[in-house]
Amino acid sequence: MSKRVILITMLVLVITLSGIGVSCGPSEPAQFVTYTNEADGFAIDYPQGWDIEHPTEEPKHKVSICTETWRLQAVCIMVYKDASRGLSLEWWSESLMQSARDNAEDYASISTMELTVNGMPAVKHTFTRTIGTTSCTTVMVCSVEGETVWTLFFNSPEGSFDSYKSTFDTALNSFRLLE
Repeated sequence: MSKRVILITMLVLVITLSGIGVSCGPSEPAQFVTYTNEADGFAIDYPQGWDIEHPTEEPKHKVSICTETWRLQAVCIMVYKDASRGLSLEWWSESLMQSARDNAEDYASISTMELTVNGMPAVKHTFTRTIGTTSCTTVMVCSVEGETVWTLFFNSPEGSFDSYKSTFDTALNSFRLLE
């Protein structure tokens, strides 16, 4: 064999073994664990090994669960809780979407749909926007239960979104209020 063929074969082997060219995101199904917030009355499942942060600067922001602490390229699940003040799901959903449109010059809607999350009516918006310098896909799910509005955000860099879609769906379907 020529040196060129051996060199190309070795290069292909090194690239294959190093994982270069593999798509972003999890390569095998994640093991999920449960985050429970007794004080605020909810629980949600998330992939084992993700970082949990309890933001203190915004009282409505109850938890961020992310692939890594460094946020610019992190994939995150965030839960917000607010008083509904007697306003409807439709009002909250539109208000939150208007805020997203107003705060992102490059906001682009992908889809909006009604759904149910563990028996609670909800509205799910999927859109793209830039956070910092990262182009992201965001799924925002809003639900009003009694006097509380719950908002779940799933943020991912655009290139990784498809890899994490099933993770987001699992987390969303696991969200539940505690009795």
